[in-house]
Amino acid sequence: MAGLEAVVNAALALQVDCLVVAGDFFDNIRLSDSTVEKALEQLKRLDLPIVIAPGNHDCLDDNSIYRRVDLSRAGDHVRLIQQPAGEHVLLHDLSLAVWARAMVDHHPGNRPLEGYTPGPSGYWNVVLAHGHFFATADDLRRSSLIRREDIAQLECSYLALGHWHRFLDVSANGVPAFYSGSPSEAGGSFPSANLVTLDPASGMSLQRVRLDDGFSPR
Repeated sequence: MAGLEAVVNAALALQVDCLVVAGDFFDNIRLSDSTVEKALEQLKRLDLPIVIAPGNHDCLDDNSIYRRVDLSRAGDHVRLIQQPAGEHVLLHDLSLAVWARAMVDHHPGNRPLEGYTPGPSGYWNVVLAHGHFFATADDLRRSSLIRREDIAQLECSYLALGHWHRFLDVSANGVPAFYSGSPSEAGGSFPSANLVTLDPASGMSLQRVRLDDGFSPR
């Protein structure tokens, strides 16, 4: 909960336009009602679009935590990706199209980027994907693989990756692709989130934001 609060604090202090979560907003289906309510209270603090994609810890299967938790109770600014084949959330005021697939089953045949198509012409395209980056032959046994060639062929402005609890740049062929690290675990250095700027003149830029002090607004 401290990590979520730190993310919300950072979003408020940095005056971001949108918050995206690339999976595992909830850790498991056994969370208490009081913990869920605290999480929703944090989301209510933000008056901006929030797009959440299910990950392997909160898959959208028959037993999903999202069957008992309606994120819209936090406000209509919160959107949950629900289509296993992928869907766009169009944020017209920002000229932003956010695409992701709702993970139903974390298994070797799952391809988090399969089926992606860009949004409307003139929109920034941000893709969310929750999975394991394919780096060596040993990774073939892993579930929800994300291959470098899959990243390289994306027509998008930014690929936000979830699953690994550390910051990592896996960009390919000019497509910016980053794991953000965890807001509640050190991940090799410090808890973090990614601040992404999309500028018509300069394109995409990224800053890793430290969250280890809770990021209390000053």
